[in-house]
Amino acid sequence: MNTYVDWDVKTITAGDYTVEFNLEVETYEKFKKTYYDERNPMSENAQFKLYVQNELEDRLNAEDFPSQGYDDGDEAAQLARKKIAQITFAYENGKVIDWLM
Repeated sequence: MNTYVDWDVKTITAGDYTVEFNLEVETYEKFKKTYYDERNPMSENAQFKLYVQNELEDRLNAEDFPSQGYDDGDEAAQLARKKIAQITFAYENGKVIDWLM
C-alpha cells in the first residue's frame, strides 16, 4: 500500500527544499586546485556545481550517514543511491533582489 507520506518522502522535488550554506574559501580553493580543468568546455561555474553536487551526494550516500527512518523495511529504497537533481547558485545577490522589488 502506498500512502501519501511514503510517496511524498520518496519523490522530493526542488520545490521541497531550498538550502543556503556558506562556502569556505578553502572549499573553493580545493576545487580550483584539484578538480577545475581550464580545457574543459564546461564553464568554471558548471564544473563547480558538479563538484558540489558530487560532494553532497557522496555524503548523503555514505555508509555512516544516519538513517532518517523513511526507508526502514524497504530494501530497494535503502539500496538506491540518493541523487540531487538540480543545484542553482546565487552569489550575494541581495542588491539585485532589492532592485527587483
